[in-house]
Amino acid sequence: MFSSGTFCHVVLAFAILTATGCNATNEIDYSKVNLISVGGSVMLDGKPLASAVITFEDPETGNFSFARTDASGNYTLQFDSQAKGVLPGKKLVRVSTVRSFPGLDGEDGDEEGESSGEEGSEGSDSGRKTEAVPSCYNKDTKLTAEVTESATSFDFDLKSDCST
Repeated sequence: MFSSGTFCHVVLAFAILTATGCNATNEIDYSKVNLISVGGSVMLDGKPLASAVITFEDPETGNFSFARTDASGNYTLQFDSQAKGVLPGKKLVRVSTVRSFPGLDGEDGDEEGESSGEEGSEGSDSGRKTEAVPSCYNKDTKLTAEVTESATSFDFDLKSDCST
């Protein structure tokens, strides 16, 4: 499979990566990041949308902040698992009842988030949840928000029928 020379190089590279990677820290100096505290509520057909994940995504960089709605549909965005807030600017807003993130309320979900269910799909034998939010609010979102120092509260009243 490997020649003895190649094998030695692989072992050496692994040893170097292990020695340097395990001791490195990736701490963020949050005082240098202009995070804005943002929250609001999410309703679906006039009722609070509980346990949904909402993301505010920068359309240029793909960076995003995220939150899970509570029983009343309220949310407060997290920048990462340690800091609350979102960077200012124009954001694409996505809402999903099947998306999850590692570090969000102790979840071990998949990082890309689209863990299951297309809009309108039926549950499968694997026990995956069906997406309750139409694709016009998640995968093909039309929701946007402009986050500024003075614009920090965003309420979304979603409809099951995107055409209305």
